[in-house]
Amino acid sequence: MGFYDTIILDIEGTVCSIFFVQNVLFPYFLDKFPFLLEQVEFPLDHKGNVAMTQILAKFPERYTKSKECLTTYINELVANDIKDPTLKELQGIVWQAGYEEGEIVVNLYDDVIEALDRWNKEGKSVYIYSSGSIKAQKLLFSHVKFKNEIRDLTNHVKGYYDPTVVGSKIESKSYEHILNDINKDPESAIFLSDNMKEVTASTQAGIKSFVVIRPGNTVRYHNPSLDFVDCFDNL
Repeated sequence: MGFYDTIILDIEGTVCSIFFVQNVLFPYFLDKFPFLLEQVEFPLDHKGNVAMTQILAKFPERYTKSKECLTTYINELVANDIKDPTLKELQGIVWQAGYEEGEIVVNLYDDVIEALDRWNKEGKSVYIYSSGSIKAQKLLFSHVKFKNEIRDLTNHVKGYYDPTVVGSKIESKSYEHILNDINKDPESAIFLSDNMKEVTASTQAGIKSFVVIRPGNTVRYHNPSLDFVDCFDNL
């Protein structure tokens, strides 16, 4: 691998476990979001000025006629892991409260924290590209548990991207968009993700890319020509 000064990272299954997202973040959201629905009146006034009403009104109108209908719809989105932008916005609000109240903390893999520290000292730039909202990404990196303390690692991350900003993670043009935005050539960057389709797309954009193997990860797409890593120690 040649010289690189830019690292683009996925989150779920790459820097933290899939278990954390599926068994901590999602259940926390499902438990707490009904309290947000108590703040508004149904059917929603799609022209209303109440902040929460404006957010919820972004869901299809047929689902916002009653609290019960919207609750069912949101539960279905989460159960099917639908990357709905309004859902992501709502999750960010709920998770922010959880982080601020100390009810949610993040356990990144130890080798990730060590790599972030090392890359920061070496003057390399780290960017995050995740399907989660940018707000959720920043919350995650600002509440990292490491050796019995909570660390804010946002100063180790230079920028954040999600599909609402640059497009689908399985399309090469999305990675080209990021490179153009940060004014970097593909040869100077690497990309790390547990998703083979994402790694294939970034490779097509000219970025040296790696499939990250972590405990609990499953192979979602087979491509034997890709490179694999199981930690960041030698990157």
